[in-house]
Amino acid sequence: MTDFSLFDILPNGVLIFKNKKIEYINQHLTDILSIGYFSRKNSVEIILRILNVKSEDDLFDFFINHDYFSSKKKVIQIEHSRHAEYDVFTFTLINDLLLKKDLQVNATTQKVYIDEKVAKHFKLNNIQKVNVLTFYKGVPIKNIGKIIRIKTDSIEVVVNSKHSISLLERDDILLMMNTKKGASVLHGSVVDHNKNTFTIKNFYLSNDDMHLRNGLRVKSDNNMIINVNEQNFRVYDISTRGISIYISSTEEEELLKSTKSAKLFLDDKVLNLSMRYLKTITENDKILKIVFIISSTENDKSILNQYIVNKQNKILREIHDYVE
Repeated sequence: MTDFSLFDILPNGVLIFKNKKIEYINQHLTDILSIGYFSRKNSVEIILRILNVKSEDDLFDFFINHDYFSSKKKVIQIEHSRHAEYDVFTFTLINDLLLKKDLQVNATTQKVYIDEKVAKHFKLNNIQKVNVLTFYKGVPIKNIGKIIRIKTDSIEVVVNSKHSISLLERDDILLMMNTKKGASVLHGSVVDHNKNTFTIKNFYLSNDDMHLRNGLRVKSDNNMIINVNEQNFRVYDISTRGISIYISSTEEEELLKSTKSAKLFLDDKVLNLSMRYLKTITENDKILKIVFIISSTENDKSILNQYIVNKQNKILREIHDYVE
């Protein structure tokens, strides 16, 4: 049997079939469905009941013929790809933000650093473990971290060794805690690290950030181009539902904000995208990129999804093989 355990680091549900029989189910899918504490066998039985199907064969057919399903007021999107003898289904919990028709987010909020408050909060509440989320080439890496030391303005967390590869790109890290008032998300910076121990500070509360990234999204190759109004722009990253484009001026921003369609050059193919402006990302008053929600024909969507899955699998292998 192929080892699929690397998919457990993804905050996306993954279910893999071989000959219409379930070969693998990752932890995140059972977490989405609130059945993470059941055994694999019981989890499969519960999923069958949730979707009102009788067998794994019927479950396979359901996923093939549906784009989404609902469970406990959650809407979960289904994506399918095939690799050799395996059918791979990925499941994304659709964020409410993406369902609002006229959403426009101002992303230029002022960061207020709260290092001392964070340290005090962790110490007073005796918090010993926390969900850790980092990114490498756009692919999210999620694990539980153990807090080993709390200083006045920083904390030290032992993380999974796979997180170390994310530091090759940037020092961003998110710590996610469940509180009585809901999920609390802290965005911090890794200011020092020794093997798997990260020293983290420069914390601020993160209300609209990487933790909202529920879909498979990967950074594009430098040569991925999108053509808008006869002008070419470089793509920053892409998913089947969204795209980020490099821009460097307010003039480019204004030009693109009214865009309704574009052509994406993907390897040797040209995909036609429908686009809706979502937000502009800035940092230190400098415009970095502009973000759109996208849609396309079923054929183009399938091509894009296959590209993203292939790219993600390559990155996952890099993560798996990385030795600092």
